[in-house]
Amino acid sequence: MKNSIQTTTLSRDEYGAIFPRLASAPDQALFAQALNLVKIAAKSGKIPAEFDGMEWGSSGKERGKRIGEALHHEIYDISPDGRVALICCRSVSGDRYGQKTTGKEYFLVRAFRASVKVEAANKALAAKAAKSTSTMLGAAIAIVAGKTTYKAPANKVRKGFKLVTRDDEGNLVSVWDQSSWALGKTRTEAATEDHRGGFYYYNSIEKAVAAASTNETFGNAIKHHRLVVVEVEASGRHFRHDNEKLCASRIRPVREVAITL
Repeated sequence: MKNSIQTTTLSRDEYGAIFPRLASAPDQALFAQALNLVKIAAKSGKIPAEFDGMEWGSSGKERGKRIGEALHHEIYDISPDGRVALICCRSVSGDRYGQKTTGKEYFLVRAFRASVKVEAANKALAAKAAKSTSTMLGAAIAIVAGKTTYKAPANKVRKGFKLVTRDDEGNLVSVWDQSSWALGKTRTEAATEDHRGGFYYYNSIEKAVAAASTNETFGNAIKHHRLVVVEVEASGRHFRHDNEKLCASRIRPVREVAITL
């Protein structure tokens, strides 16, 4: 009998979802085995079916944006014997403002004879367990199934960049609402998936500058010269919007690094 937990060459994204790129041949085969379990579960109606109703907008403010709705199956963990998979059914929608996740359901899918057994998994525990297990297969499944206890990792601090401006007194302030972005002062606000909470930043200077030059939410700011690029430390709850913009519940600006032309 194989161990219930083992290391893997499969990679994870920042949310814990597994992808097979650059993995070893045995691990890619294991991933394919998990995909087959998901396929059987969906075909038998035990989990929501995957679909993609997104289309590229072709006119007005929708041009170049993915518009519509979709549901994706994402694998968050696989048992080393390939007979159990922790999956997320993620619903997304897109409009002229970008794409956002509108819902997530997690399931444990187990091979059973010629079919599968499916049970709902705790949403909060499944996501946290997958993020914390890194290169280990089977660890998140063991946590969700109640066989081991989840231990929260130390809060991760990420480096990024944000564009701000200066008020008439030379203080660093938000381009959007003129709120203070003083160096060394942490700002806190609950981050959400629907763009209503948290603070935005980018993981590179190039992405931050590109967003400032094209994003309509900056209003007249795209006409401003000499915006200030500040390096920030981001922590707490995180979301990714449009595959580029990051949103965090805590951001601390630490230093000025550049000024745009």
